[in-house]
Amino acid sequence: MKRRFLLIILAAVLWLPYLSAAQGRSELSLNITAQKEVMVKDETGKIRIEWQMAEQTNPGDILKFTVAYTNTGKVEARNSMIDDPVPAGTTYIAHSAEGKNAEISFSIDGKKFESPTMLTYKVKQADGSVVEHQAGPEMYTHIRWKLLTPVRPGESGSVSFKVKVN
Repeated sequence: MKRRFLLIILAAVLWLPYLSAAQGRSELSLNITAQKEVMVKDETGKIRIEWQMAEQTNPGDILKFTVAYTNTGKVEARNSMIDDPVPAGTTYIAHSAEGKNAEISFSIDGKKFESPTMLTYKVKQADGSVVEHQAGPEMYTHIRWKLLTPVRPGESGSVSFKVKVN
């Protein structure tokens, strides 16, 4: 009886890789780029904004981070989430996070994500009482995009946000 039980477990373990391969997997491949906002004068003398690859930055520069994603798997990706930290030495620019068919939430600790109106923190007062405050965009440390529609195999998209270099 014991030997038969071991053979069943062994057969199940050996069969598992084939079962996973047959079912297929979804897999989002991510590529992150950083671009810098540059004021450029065109041939008519008008100044326009252009986004160029950020090779060097200075305090006050505006950067746009774009996370491009592609489903490189064999089945559609459902309930996908993309988390990206706000880079150290920068401050998130309010209302700049974008993502088609995505629910965007923020965090001030990298653990708890909420919509801006629900994101709060507590401060202990001198008298021992605790006061709750709403977190401002300058406090955001992470951004999360929950993709609301499945990403089919081979399908791509992108999400983005802007920051100001401190």
